[in-house]
Amino acid sequence: MPIDKPASIACTLLIGLAPLLIGCSPEATSPPDIPTVVDSHTIQTDGTQRISRFSGQVQAAERTTLSFEIAGELESVTVDVGDDFAAGETLATIDDERYRLVAQQRRAEAREAEASLQEKRQDYQRQSELVQKDYVSASQFDTAQAALDTAESRHASALTALDLAERDLALTTLQAPFDGSVSQRQAEPLERVSASQPILEVISDREGFDVNASVPETLVDSLSVGSTHRVTLPALGGASSPATLSHLGSQPRSSNDYPIILTLDEPPAGLRSGMTAQVELSPTVPPDGDTTTLPIPLTSLVYDTDERAHVLRIGEDGRLERIDVEVIEIGDGHADVRGELSPGERIVARGAEFVSPGQHVDLLGQGPERYN
Repeated sequence: MPIDKPASIACTLLIGLAPLLIGCSPEATSPPDIPTVVDSHTIQTDGTQRISRFSGQVQAAERTTLSFEIAGELESVTVDVGDDFAAGETLATIDDERYRLVAQQRRAEAREAEASLQEKRQDYQRQSELVQKDYVSASQFDTAQAALDTAESRHASALTALDLAERDLALTTLQAPFDGSVSQRQAEPLERVSASQPILEVISDREGFDVNASVPETLVDSLSVGSTHRVTLPALGGASSPATLSHLGSQPRSSNDYPIILTLDEPPAGLRSGMTAQVELSPTVPPDGDTTTLPIPLTSLVYDTDERAHVLRIGEDGRLERIDVEVIEIGDGHADVRGELSPGERIVARGAEFVSPGQHVDLLGQGPERYN
């Protein structure tokens, strides 16, 4: 049967176009991989030190509480809070009438004991001469000897009682132990005070100032007594001073914070006890000797259901990789972590919970702009 040439040509065209049509079918087309744009953070370190900041309070390096060693009615307090004084200056007194009368009585008793001693001493001398001439018996001489010994003991006792009475009389005056100022007044005139009851709290001008602060347990092992740090005083316009760590507590306070004391090496003018201080600690050794501890933004951390933390590292090809980390310390907006991270690497800075490992990402602010 003859072949229709137009039909033959049409069939030939359809057979030739078949591969092209199959390649253009919806089932054979894959969607493009569009990277997600993320904000990133480049891990950095100063190479030598990490700086941790804590609040502290200024205290005078030499301070004490003054009190009377005897009881009595408080007669006067000559200074008030903030007043300056000089060493040896009278700061307070108690009524001394009773102590004056006791001292007078002890003086009279001492004079009486002195007179009795002189009498017994003269009698002993006479008996000693007579016994040598056999004018008196040995027993009479022994009696004179015993009387003299008794008189000497009573005289010594009377002198001791007089010393104590005069000492108590002197203690009715409270004197300044050094040049300084009053930080607190705790008693008022006409008040009955007992021995050792606090009257005044005073601070010295001669020994400088300390700063008291507390640090978390994770930082204790990275500090050493004698190391130098910096203290800033907000009340003095941000004036600062180097400070030497002079005390590192061995027992924690509440919440496992350990007390520290720093001595200001160059106290700025106008510094007063009680001022707030900002302490900048530069640990000399990384916590637990770990040199891989690095600071990252708090927003980079992702916590699993078991409270384990990880970050998402951005590879050179733009793919995300999960890196488990251990949180060592949390500060103001940052966390110090240890893990398989290195300075210069990039991690997702925020929104890490909305992307996943293996995902392809672009960095915010880099690459071509895309519009929806």
